[in-house]
Amino acid sequence: MQKDILKNWLEKPLTLWRFLALLLAACAVWGVAALWPQAHPPVRPVILLINHYPLTPADKDFYKEANPYGFLLGIPSRQDLDPRLLRRELASALGRSDFLFFIDQEGGTVNRLKQFFPDMDAPGAAHFGALALKDKTSAQKAVYQYGKEIGAKLKELTVDVVFAPNAEVFPQGARLLASRYYGSDTQIVKLLADAYAEGLAAGGVTPCYKHAVGASALKEDPHLAMQQAPYTLKEIEDIFLPPFQGASRWPFLMTAHVNYPAIDPQAVSTYSPAFYQFVREKLHFDGLIIPDALNMAAAEQGKFVSVSGQMNQALGAGADVVIPFFNIDANPSWMLEELRQISPAYIKRFHKKRQELKQKFPAV
Repeated sequence: MQKDILKNWLEKPLTLWRFLALLLAACAVWGVAALWPQAHPPVRPVILLINHYPLTPADKDFYKEANPYGFLLGIPSRQDLDPRLLRRELASALGRSDFLFFIDQEGGTVNRLKQFFPDMDAPGAAHFGALALKDKTSAQKAVYQYGKEIGAKLKELTVDVVFAPNAEVFPQGARLLASRYYGSDTQIVKLLADAYAEGLAAGGVTPCYKHAVGASALKEDPHLAMQQAPYTLKEIEDIFLPPFQGASRWPFLMTAHVNYPAIDPQAVSTYSPAFYQFVREKLHFDGLIIPDALNMAAAEQGKFVSVSGQMNQALGAGADVVIPFFNIDANPSWMLEELRQISPAYIKRFHKKRQELKQKFPAV
């Protein structure tokens, strides 16, 4: 009946009044479409840098369209950046406040807090490892208290998650980055890593153990070269894995870019389904796994045509969230195009897992 009425009305000769009526109807449809809320891009399983500060309107538009899970603070270093103000700016730009602020704060050579608190002295892991060789109990108490103080300062800055403790066992014979390790004794590393994690949590932030399952700087700096850990499965399980057992208490875990032939003779861990399965099963870890920054040479960057290819392969292998670590001067349009290439299947999986984790970890 209604179709017949509409058909008869449309078949009548076009008069001025009929033309005006059609024009009015078209304007009404256009107006509704213009006012209708636009579909917000999905929260993408990525952690982005704050490339520029103060934020420009273009920056805010980019972050709104990128809609990342969180942001990595402290890189690049900016003493004029106040994370508390930045959080409000980003919440307004994104139209959501549930994003997370991540930061690296191991102490020693990785002391991102210094840009916010210039006078702050933050000893590295090796300092506490040396104490533990003399008195384990005193070292455990000291690193816990240190973690609690660091956690409180980070909470003051509205940081949510700390990429620490570094629970890697320092490989025998290695020489690089020694100050970042608690030591070569598996039990001491576990004791101190757990104490620092508990201290950070007591201070008000969430720890994220790294870099599972270890040996990320065996012979060369992983920022500059590929890494291979030629250990047997028994050596990995007995020496390197135990310090990461405490990670299952928390919702995040960072992994290294290393080829472990005993686990997967072909692929670097970041792109190895066998590696992610190994980590989850051995550590009983059901949280979000985050590989280290994808711009590191150890992540085989030269093998990929695009950053989106890296992200998709890592997510496809079993990572939950990735850190593309775009260059500071990267073009926002190009970055956004790369982010849009992330497979909808991986985004959907991330959202499902994140929702499941919220029951156990509301802040996720």
